[in-house]
Amino acid sequence: IDVSVCMEDGPPKPDPFPVRRALELLNVNADSNVNNKYNEVIMVGDTPDDIRSAIACGCRGVGVATPEGAAAAVEEGKAYDEGKLALAMKDCGAEVVLEPGFEKLVDMFAEP
Repeated sequence: IDVSVCMEDGPPKPDPFPVRRALELLNVNADSNVNNKYNEVIMVGDTPDDIRSAIACGCRGVGVATPEGAAAAVEEGKAYDEGKLALAMKDCGAEVVLEPGFEKLVDMFAEP
């Protein structure tokens, strides 16, 4: 882990501070308009506040459903990404809400 920004370091999410500070420490520009290139900075989170913070910093917000949230949605006859928390992340601007776990998440970072 190259950088760690903790809640004690400044205002917590949904304030953009934690994400913005991590970007600064990594010397990364999340501006999607740099060189007319699609933004490659992805912020992964499992709450609407994570997504709000990502979007406020110009990052792509990717949600991951929690195991509990996915199970509750399936129990109600819905898809894993139609649970309350997943829908809230989408409402906040998440590009996608992935299944719980790392398998689909790793695909987001595949080498070109």
